[in-house]
Amino acid sequence: MLPTTRILSVLLLGLGVALVAVGILAPRWVNTDARLPLDLSQTTFTLVDDHARTRLINDGRVLDAGVVRQWHMDILPPTDADTATVRIGVTDVRKSRQADVDRLIQASVWTYPLDRLSGEALAPATVSAQLGSPTESVPVDGAWLKFPSDAQQTTYEVFDPTLRSTTPAVFSEEIDRGGRTIYRYSQEIKPTNVAEKYASVFNTTQKDENTLYLYHSGNRQWYVDQISGLVVDVEENIEDYFGDADGTRREDALIFHGRMSEDNKAALFEQASAVSDGSVARVLYRVALAAGAVLSVVGLMGAFRRRPVALH
Repeated sequence: MLPTTRILSVLLLGLGVALVAVGILAPRWVNTDARLPLDLSQTTFTLVDDHARTRLINDGRVLDAGVVRQWHMDILPPTDADTATVRIGVTDVRKSRQADVDRLIQASVWTYPLDRLSGEALAPATVSAQLGSPTESVPVDGAWLKFPSDAQQTTYEVFDPTLRSTTPAVFSEEIDRGGRTIYRYSQEIKPTNVAEKYASVFNTTQKDENTLYLYHSGNRQWYVDQISGLVVDVEENIEDYFGDADGTRREDALIFHGRMSEDNKAALFEQASAVSDGSVARVLYRVALAAGAVLSVVGLMGAFRRRPVALH
């Protein structure tokens, strides 16, 4: 019968080998970085301007009425450890006393696969922008509602759905919010002729037998959780107008200074704060590896130690 000390040594050896295996293999099986979670519940960004100005498409009148802009993101299959499919709905709705169909300014739906770490699209988006019209394939370059995890104090190209292209968002400020680091990025949009970007019934209009073109301009402030790259707040100041070919402003199209509610911002921040950068898990794996190595050595020494020979 094996002595108790040798049995304990074998058990220590087995435990040590198991811990070494965990320390080596677990980081390969379990993601320890702050990539996009697949179970996000707070994915709606609602910006409101109670004093917005919009132009009616059907008769060209300009209304001073509140506007609600909403971005809503769903995470859809297929997903895996590195990628996910997102569907982003974009709507602008007036708060005026009109029929629902007249209150809707514009709506579009964007569906595309993205990299869960960088937030970059892996293929062009399928876009539905007009009822009854076929979908379009539009490249989505840069970030949008998901910045890179472990965000840096640098400049990122950020997508603008009106332009269907990116403009730079420049790092502007570091904010400590409850012990969590938030980065603010400023995105400036110079007046750009949208009709030169792509064709749409919304991008041109007629005025006194002259063609006017939609110009998109403004700025956004993106507030991004540094660890996860999740957007926790957005401020928009948009000035869209119709102008002639040389850019001279003729009519307002959308004047919008949108802000999110405190409740909306708090919910997004709380959700982002729950995303870990994986540092604790990585420390635990290193501890398991070191402890396993020590236990394995002790177990080996005990298991193969020669027993003293009893003298009679």
